[in-house]
Amino acid sequence: MRYLGLFIATALVVAGCGGGGGAAAGPVSSSGPYAPTFQPPCQVLEGRTVVDIRETEYVCDELTIPAETQVIWTNSDEVEHSVTKTSGPGADFNSGPLQPGSTFSQVLDETGEYKIVDEESKGDTRPTMTIVVEEKEEIEPAPGGQPGGTP
Repeated sequence: MRYLGLFIATALVVAGCGGGGGAAAGPVSSSGPYAPTFQPPCQVLEGRTVVDIRETEYVCDELTIPAETQVIWTNSDEVEHSVTKTSGPGADFNSGPLQPGSTFSQVLDETGEYKIVDEESKGDTRPTMTIVVEEKEEIEPAPGGQPGGTP
């Protein structure tokens, strides 16, 4: 009986040490602050694009995107800016004053050329930009009926 107790105690110590390469058994979970994915300006990713406002200009000042893209303007400057549509298809929009660090977004679903101006900037050189919205490319279903899939 004495040896059985010693054997069980030794087995528990060995099991508690893990002895593996750090892989956990079962589902792995982590906690901590969430760091959002950084998206570079002027690139369309997953149906959205970012336009940065800094040093009194839109980065980028010309942009071509597919219809139904969400455009997100971010004020990365130290002063107020705005995003105002001055011409183009669809309803007009105006962000109003955007404080430093603020964002404004708009889904552009109608094709055509949009002219955007920053009405908050003072002086002769207000930031402007042009956005060309083109037809959204339809993805043909692959064999088996799923877009982009393989049979």
